[in-house]
Amino acid sequence: MKKLIKTLLILAIIAVAMMFTRPEREKHVEKLTSEIVKSSQEKHDNEDTGILQDLGNALLGAVSEKLTRVWVNSQLEVTDYKVINVGRMYYKGSERVVTIGAFKHVFCPVEAYDLLEEMDTNE
Repeated sequence: MKKLIKTLLILAIIAVAMMFTRPEREKHVEKLTSEIVKSSQEKHDNEDTGILQDLGNALLGAVSEKLTRVWVNSQLEVTDYKVINVGRMYYKGSERVVTIGAFKHVFCPVEAYDLLEEMDTNE
């Protein structure tokens, strides 16, 4: 019986800690934006380009990050479940979980390449 009480007490402490350390919606937007931008940069890094194109890509990088942030901010829906929060987006014809927030961290369980493809088809 004492083990059960100790286990329940530990679980209650963890649940309370999770309640007070849920990340804000902006953290979800930041994480998803950074994942998409990082994937986009990796995609361009694998291409063989000249100096002028590299310069153009560097200049467009800042603009594309701001545009990506606006797109993510408009598409992301964050639902609060008191101990965690979950970010969802509609893409590829269905609603998908794209971020999970807990303990002041946001995790991105989807590949950002999928989101890049969706952005390309929406343009």
